[in-house]
Amino acid sequence: MSFVIGTAGHIDHGKSTLITALTGIDPDRLAEEKRRGMTIDLGFAHLRLPSGREVGIVDVPGHARFIRNMLAGVHGLDAVILVVAADEGVRPQTREHLEIVDLLEVRRGVVALTKIDLVDDQWRARVSTSSRPPSIASSTTPRLAPTSAARASQSIASSR
Repeated sequence: MSFVIGTAGHIDHGKSTLITALTGIDPDRLAEEKRRGMTIDLGFAHLRLPSGREVGIVDVPGHARFIRNMLAGVHGLDAVILVVAADEGVRPQTREHLEIVDLLEVRRGVVALTKIDLVDDQWRARVSTSSRPPSIASSTTPRLAPTSAARASQSIASSR
């Protein structure tokens, strides 16, 4: 892969669901992950952009107990998708993951606002404003891509 993107964000904010919607590949491959409904180890997917460029994707666990796995996954990333669920906003692992990404000097990324179908317009606007992390905002123009799981692929593609 010539370009690798990783996920970051709090547990249950939809990182794996977003990756599945974008690529058609479920990054949660372990039986225990499927049974528990949460990412435990690194997951991998890939996609081909309209330009023909292949992009690798690393999906990381969001739970604090699996922070070592998250660290292993984000080392060497070219960019990050910071996933924030609209119904919860920024949470502890959102901040922790962003601090790690910042320490590892990943300077490119986007914020994907997920679970948008669970909130009203006023709440979405509030979460959209609070989800613009300074370390990403200072080096890129954040593009918020409001998504529901069913529309994730279409919304992210249209924000490119």
